[in-house]
Amino acid sequence: MNISKRLRVISDFISDNSFILDIGCDHALLDIYTVLNKKDVKAIASDIKEGPLSYAKDNVRKYGVSNKVTVVLGDGFSSYRKGVDTVIMSGLGSTTIVDILNRGASCLKDISKLIISSNNDYYFLRKSICDLGFYISNETIVYDKNKYYPIMVFEKGKSDYNDYELKYGPILLKDLSPVFIDYLRLEKSKLINVYKVLGIKHIFKKIKIKKDIKFINKITKL
Repeated sequence: MNISKRLRVISDFISDNSFILDIGCDHALLDIYTVLNKKDVKAIASDIKEGPLSYAKDNVRKYGVSNKVTVVLGDGFSSYRKGVDTVIMSGLGSTTIVDILNRGASCLKDISKLIISSNNDYYFLRKSICDLGFYISNETIVYDKNKYYPIMVFEKGKSDYNDYELKYGPILLKDLSPVFIDYLRLEKSKLINVYKVLGIKHIFKKIKIKKDIKFINKITKL
């Protein structure tokens, strides 16, 4: 079965014997791939859009996994079922992800793992989820189809992170993989471009940008 590199990496973070709730499942390819390649995994593939769910149902039938993957029309944790221990949200914005988690707070007490792949505002995302009683147990970054995708795993517990760890990822900063270094170089380029167009009235923002560039230079040894 052919799925994207990003989805394969997300699947790698799913443990055997898990019961998954995939919120925003799109065509359910992640869920199908996972139940076919992991031991005793079952999944609820949930989305708020009828169109993707129609494809999801077709895919579930195509790969013969209707006994393991349940396709549900639902908004966030409305698709939650007792026994779910792992929640996946991939391809959603950080504000949407945090809003879904806050609205489903009553369900989180039974969730042991969150696997999150957002497309923006990673500081806000990490901080908000940690404030809900989780810590970052694992993370990686994937370059797929000309984009960088940080993938984060949260588990129950507490840990203290500084601002740069929340912005860039404590484990990513520790491991400094080649893909992550390339990502930081791109972020530095963006910061430089923003700095150039800011006027004098944005002096405090310019000071913050210079500080961020200095940090990236230090850890990447540029």
